Amino acid sequence: MSARTPPRTTLQKLLSRFHFGITLFAVALSGLTILLAGVTAMRGYADRNIELAAQLGAYGVEPALVFNDASAAREGLAPLMRIPGIAKLRVLDDRGQPLTEWASPNPDPAPLLTRAFFPKPYAVTIRRNGSAIGTIQVWGDSSTLIDYVRIGLLAGLACLIVTALGAIVMARRFEYELVKPLNAIATVAHDVRLHRRFEKRVQPLGIAELDRLGGDINALLDELQGWQGSMESERAMLAHRASHDALTALPNRAAFDEQLALRLAAARQRGGRFVLLFIDADNFKEANDAFGHAAGDAVLVALSSRIRETLRSGDFAARIGGDEFVVLVDPLDPAVEPQAIADRLRASIAQPLALPGGELYRPTASIGFAVFPFQADGAAELLTAADAAMYADKLSNRTRS
Repeated sequence: MSARTPPRTTLQKLLSRFHFGITLFAVALSGLTILLAGVTAMRGYADRNIELAAQLGAYGVEPALVFNDASAAREGLAPLMRIPGIAKLRVLDDRGQPLTEWASPNPDPAPLLTRAFFPKPYAVTIRRNGSAIGTIQVWGDSSTLIDYVRIGLLAGLACLIVTALGAIVMARRFEYELVKPLNAIATVAHDVRLHRRFEKRVQPLGIAELDRLGGDINALLDELQGWQGSMESERAMLAHRASHDALTALPNRAAFDEQLALRLAAARQRGGRFVLLFIDADNFKEANDAFGHAAGDAVLVALSSRIRETLRSGDFAARIGGDEFVVLVDPLDPAVEPQAIADRLRASIAQPLALPGGELYRPTASIGFAVFPFQADGAAELLTAADAAMYADKLSNRTRS
């Protein structure tokens, strides 16, 4: 008696299983690739935002570290406490001892996600005059990422369900007709993953089921593009805060150092010259104590506005301390003397100012300047020379009535 031959499958069934398996694999790979691209992009934006938040906090708590004032340090951290996605803040002094600390009262919605995205705090060393005076540490949490992950998983699951249903019908079509639309999806996924082109979309494919799949993928891409835009806007906002003074809207010390380095390099290359002016408000502490902090803030805002109005559009002004400002007049017109620029600034600053309480106040300022490359040819030397000239001006009482 001959052995029984096992039943053989038909070509139609073999092709159906083959096409069905290929379809599921391609779609699962596309969904995984897009999700991976989204997670990678969100991780990058999240890290950058934590870094910018730490830099902003470093600028806010620097004065507090100078005076070892825990209360002022906590006030300097106040803007960061309102930013979503920050779980904990800590400021350490130059000996590594905690000066102040804050933790978000909101519970972490996804601790596992937080450990994956923010395994350790981001730390920024705070320096003053080249010496480390403390450290700020920022911990992130998953509050700004949880919605994206949830939507991504649901969208990916929807894609797989739609594909499983549609693949049964599409398995009967010719291989070319099936592979071509899947290639279109894979191409979009490839561009998204390699080039972060979240604006790419799956075009109509001519097959109802794959069109539904393309719609789901496009919906996921819409979510990714929306998150990308939101994170870019938040990053731009944090970058602006990190480089500008919150009260006067002028660039801060970090922005000034960067701008000075750029202007020095450009001046050396073209063989040009420019002038750095150091401006210090006279008797500001006395006015602040006499009329109150609101009046002091009004004086600083008015000084910054008058400085900007006196300068040309290409010149640069920054607030680098409590009542200290710096100005870069670049390029310096050969027909204009630096002293004339200082006199114009001094005259503009000295205009009477109405304080919030109704008092009339006449601000004055001491101004010193240094010309590159005649008085100094480096950033530190140029600032030191202008600072010394300012103190000489202050001692000569030329800016006091």
